[in-house]
Amino acid sequence: MRNVKFVSIATDRARLLKRLADKENYKFSIIADEQAKISKDYNVFGIPIDYDTIKSELAIPSTYLIDRNGKIVWRYIGTKTDRPKIQDILNAIDTYLQN
Repeated sequence: MRNVKFVSIATDRARLLKRLADKENYKFSIIADEQAKISKDYNVFGIPIDYDTIKSELAIPSTYLIDRNGKIVWRYIGTKTDRPKIQDILNAIDTYLQN
């Protein structure tokens, strides 16, 4: 069993995220970053790689592993359709967080 906490952050409105979490029965926290402050702090808000299809600034899909000391130990910056595979995330957890 991996001892990690999963948190999702989205720039959508809190009400929309709550409805989605309830509908999908999510068992993890979702933070509404409506003003994109967190996304900007992590430097993943702006013109996405696939800007030609989106035409606006937005939070770029990103996955981070952060250790107990708050240090980013792994990240994956995607695109609108590019997300890390679950096995890649599990391998990163095993490599960087399970010491």
